[in-house]
Amino acid sequence: MENTWSTLEAEYQGNDINVMSTNPLLGRLELVAEQEEIVEVLLDRATAEQLLSALMQFLSQGEGEDA
Repeated sequence: MENTWSTLEAEYQGNDINVMSTNPLLGRLELVAEQEEIVEVLLDRATAEQLLSALMQFLSQGEGEDA
């Protein structure tokens, strides 16, 4: 079976994470792509921790006034 993944640019627009369950912790983060298409990112605790780590690494790259 061949992989048919493609790249899609989407933007976070400041929406809250929709918590679907607290035990286990599960949620949904919505991003908006071209033509107002909604992209849902499903989160569990491990995925949220990995995302937070990646965001911290990204923020540490800022320089000057953006640091």
